[in-house]
Amino acid sequence: MAPLKCALGITFAIFVAAGCANGADSPATDGGSTGDGAGDLLGDAVGDTVHGGAGDRVSDTVGDRTGDRVATKDSGVDAPRTPKLEPTFPPYGLTWTPTGALGRAGGLTWTYTGINRGTLHHIYWIVCDDPSTPCGLSLDGPITAASEWTFDATDSDLPSGKLIFTNSTAIMKADAGTVPLSGRLTLTIVDAGDAGAAIPFADVATLGVTARDGKYGAEITGTGFTVTALAEVEDTTTSIWTPYLDYYDAAHTVPPDAGNAYASFGGSFYDD
Repeated sequence: MAPLKCALGITFAIFVAAGCANGADSPATDGGSTGDGAGDLLGDAVGDTVHGGAGDRVSDTVGDRTGDRVATKDSGVDAPRTPKLEPTFPPYGLTWTPTGALGRAGGLTWTYTGINRGTLHHIYWIVCDDPSTPCGLSLDGPITAASEWTFDATDSDLPSGKLIFTNSTAIMKADAGTVPLSGRLTLTIVDAGDAGAAIPFADVATLGVTARDGKYGAEITGTGFTVTALAEVEDTTTSIWTPYLDYYDAAHTVPPDAGNAYASFGGSFYDD
């Protein structure tokens, strides 16, 4: 395959991992760049490269929380607490460390340490919650609604901190033939200080968060956590899952107008 170059995008929208593919004749590179914040403010961009496209990002919101209440001044009556999107990054004085690549063997790892909770009661990390930025995988051009991630209830194990999304995409070969592909994003989340104990994922309704677009996330109860993400594709003719950039690199050279490869996911912080 021709040399690839990826343009990484950093946005204001929490975690953003992006891999892209599109045109310049530069050496292929895999990179990571910070992200993960809250509100629509600072994002994390991570690149696995392939031809010069831009990245995607994710966001997150909060909703009504019914379980936790706080006494209102003078009245003595408990009022419901409502989680709010954290507008800064890095929040809570934490240190964010990215390693690896979303589309390479071993995947991408984001480690968060040194969270100072202050007077906060709860901190949440919500996946794929930015309505303005598609969260998905495409090997034939920018991510569209048709190539966004869809929750896989069969293979996900939310109590064990495992979240899986799938989608459909395709790649165009040099002979202009199109090969259909299945895409998969596997996310795991563990506590950074409790011997790597899994942090349960849950739907936002269970968490008490009314998110902008995200449907799943986790409550962070300690001072650090680690997220590992791997985006893969399955060639329907072989039924073999391969990290999407490895597959892209090994595919036949595509024609100049065949499109680029993009992959993204992100996470936002909410707290109360």
